[in-house]
Amino acid sequence: MPPNEPPISAWAEAGLDFRVESGVAWLVLNRPHRRNAVDHPLRDALLAAIEEVRDDPAIRAALLTGNGSAFCSGADLTGSDHIEIAPDRRRGTDTHVRREDGRRFGWWRLIRAVWENEKPFVAAVNGPAFGFGCNVALACDLVIAAESASFSEVFVQRGLPLEAAGAYLLTRSVSPVRAKEMALFGDPLPGTTAAEWGLANRCVPDDELLRVAGDWARRLAAGPTIGLGHIKGQINEAFEQTMDQSVKDEVTLLGIGAGADSQEAFAAFRERREPRFTGR
Repeated sequence: MPPNEPPISAWAEAGLDFRVESGVAWLVLNRPHRRNAVDHPLRDALLAAIEEVRDDPAIRAALLTGNGSAFCSGADLTGSDHIEIAPDRRRGTDTHVRREDGRRFGWWRLIRAVWENEKPFVAAVNGPAFGFGCNVALACDLVIAAESASFSEVFVQRGLPLEAAGAYLLTRSVSPVRAKEMALFGDPLPGTTAAEWGLANRCVPDDELLRVAGDWARRLAAGPTIGLGHIKGQINEAFEQTMDQSVKDEVTLLGIGAGADSQEAFAAFRERREPRFTGR
């Protein structure tokens, strides 16, 4: 394997199938025997794959889904050290780490890697998305739910506060009263209701899920990648900004420009043809 090629075999061993087709990186959680619960090896493989999406110019969009009957049932709690971080990222010699370390290096870091990635992410939620699984779906830019999908902020049923940036992400998708209903009870929300509430863009029959999500991801991959990244950042940051701050960022981005794709878009408009974006 060439030195710069991602360690796909190692990722597969950890439970992540990774492939690139037509500019779309497919990230498929593949631990169906654990309902795609994420343990440390899978978490680290996911983080590495998300960074590969960010860094590889040939990848222009990503699709995240699960293999089997579940999207992701959350963090794998079968071990007693589920808040432990990878050995090469620990501080000090303690077996268990402070939650601040977990925030910086663990589950929160993975959520943030999706949220801040300049490439657009589509979540194809094919079944239960619980806890961390719910929030990693919400961190994606577009969410397609199958009719068999369900979303749950299950943390309260473990006596825990919302984790994995749940409060931040949930209140950007639904109203505060609905966010509290999900968070205070932890009951699964069906895919159809998730679409009605705004947690998902739409709900589709199970056998249509990957086709619809794949079409959206390919459409994004064929778009002006730099411009899409600007738009994603603008919307993600808008909740913390005043209008003046938002407009100031807008002016800055217009000054930076969207690269060759922007020039191609204007040329195509003048020539009355479809633009041919290259992601540059």
